Amino acid sequence: MQIHKLTTGLSALTLASSACAAQQSADAYEISAANAVLETVIERDQSAGVMAAIIRDGELVWSGASGFADLEARLELTSDTRMRIGSVSKPFTAMIALRLAARGELDVNADIRDLVSELTEPNIGIITARNIAGHTSGIRHYDFSDIMDANNFFYYPSLTDALARTASDPLISQPGVSFNYSSLAYNVLGVASERATGRDFGTLLKDEISTPLNLENTMIDHPLNVIVRRTRFYTLFPDGVTRNTIWRDSSDFYPSGGILSTAEDIAQFAIAVFEGELISPELMPLVLTETTTNDGTGTGYTFGWQIVRDETGAVLHYEHGGETNGGYAYVRYTPSTRTAIGMIGNTNQAVGEPYFFEAARQDLPAIFQ
Repeated sequence: MQIHKLTTGLSALTLASSACAAQQSADAYEISAANAVLETVIERDQSAGVMAAIIRDGELVWSGASGFADLEARLELTSDTRMRIGSVSKPFTAMIALRLAARGELDVNADIRDLVSELTEPNIGIITARNIAGHTSGIRHYDFSDIMDANNFFYYPSLTDALARTASDPLISQPGVSFNYSSLAYNVLGVASERATGRDFGTLLKDEISTPLNLENTMIDHPLNVIVRRTRFYTLFPDGVTRNTIWRDSSDFYPSGGILSTAEDIAQFAIAVFEGELISPELMPLVLTETTTNDGTGTGYTFGWQIVRDETGAVLHYEHGGETNGGYAYVRYTPSTRTAIGMIGNTNQAVGEPYFFEAARQDLPAIFQ
């Protein structure tokens, strides 16, 4: 049921997998222990499938996949199965914005309404891309008590069409005043990026991230397109049965939660952000430094990444998690060890806390310290 891939060769921007000669970079203990973690996720979460990858010191040292991409067809999950990454999409959108900013196409300090005039309350204060990336925009999040608000069932030909649903909603706070996590705000950033460049979000993702980094399995989860190797998606329901997940059309939220990828791709993406040339040196402080509210209170987020510190305040790592219908995802970069981890599952839980995130944040990283 498991497929494990060991390769060499990670440059600052590209990872040549099948083209490079194989080299066993992880030792026997690491391989065995990492495989066991994936099997435990399958067992404890009743997950259909899960994949993970570790990049350490510039090398893909381990990649594993366990379980099924399609339970009905008994199609095994492989390391190149395309999976939903949920809110791990947000760092991708944030990095697209910074790449546009480096070329002067998007001003991260300007009022986002200059590009997205549909937003209301123009006198409450400006909303910048920096506000959005650090979750201080004042734009609300989804209301998960309302299934129609949190689950889009309709296909929207463009992000602009989808924006019409929420653009007139009042802000929940003045921009910059408080931290309020918001997927809807990231959708606005996606619309702004489209309008700044004249390119749709799928093209932006391809041009700014996937092609430069050779991330062949990273793309929008287009609901109508036939996408080769896209997994099926599952949910563990309260009665303890894993079933096909509730339909969720991704066309309204590509920038905040609607990207497909693999564990190898998201780990490579993290390496390219923090070690490569993806982001210009002038803008890297935005990625590395915690944002604050107007009164100086830290938000726990940089420009698109959650920042995690130890008890002394020193940075332990940068990370982001994600959950969506039929998917969990997690990506982390640890500066002290130059280690990136990517992990994705194709099953979420309707209730309760999954083991997935404990495995991704604690058990799997501990193996590769």
